[in-house]
Amino acid sequence: MIRLFTGIAFILISSSSFAASGSIPLKPVLIDLNNKSSLQRGAQIYVNNCLGCHTLKYQRYVKFIDHLSLSKETIEDNLIFTTGKNGEPTKIGSLILNSVNPDSAKEAFGVMPPDLTLIARSRGSEWLYTFLTSFYKDDTRPLGVNNALYANVGMPHVLSWMEGLKTPVNLEKGQYEYVVEGAMTDKEYKKSITDLVNFLVYVSEPAQLDRYRIGFWVILFLSIFSFIAFLLKIEYWKDVK
Repeated sequence: MIRLFTGIAFILISSSSFAASGSIPLKPVLIDLNNKSSLQRGAQIYVNNCLGCHTLKYQRYVKFIDHLSLSKETIEDNLIFTTGKNGEPTKIGSLILNSVNPDSAKEAFGVMPPDLTLIARSRGSEWLYTFLTSFYKDDTRPLGVNNALYANVGMPHVLSWMEGLKTPVNLEKGQYEYVVEGAMTDKEYKKSITDLVNFLVYVSEPAQLDRYRIGFWVILFLSIFSFIAFLLKIEYWKDVK
């Protein structure tokens, strides 16, 4: 069953505080924008767990048809759950928005949850991956969790149902022990976070996919042209002594 977390997802104390980070080393993550299956899984995780609070206001659902190889019906049935002001279903050509009321959000959280369309460009994929895998149980915090990379972050561990809850053994070395099991193993959770980060990297600059596609043909053309030019050079200079 699709889980929609409305009201809790990446809630920060202030948008400026999002720039803060801890001193632990960033973890490497494999980003592969040609892996359509990974991008599809990442989109599903985002819509089901993050979109309740965080928009992608510079991205449209319709882009997923070409970029993620999803059909119009699949997108409408599995990724679009919002409606317009008059209750009509959100159209596939619409921007990826949510129904969070700004005034209510500010009253409840002190700030409107930020849009995450460009977060991968401003923060980087390794920062995102490290952040999403660095939550740990902390009963001193209002929401019961803390983050090794972003100390005292004002947000819940939205994906704890997937990962579970862990306590630190050695924060600097990233060593933890689990006190509550999640729906996934540690390996499965990290794979899912990789898919989510992969999706956010794609969303931050969808034109990358077009550049990769066009770049292949450009390099192929230049290779063929260079070979032909080399043969012409040999032909033109063969009688020159």
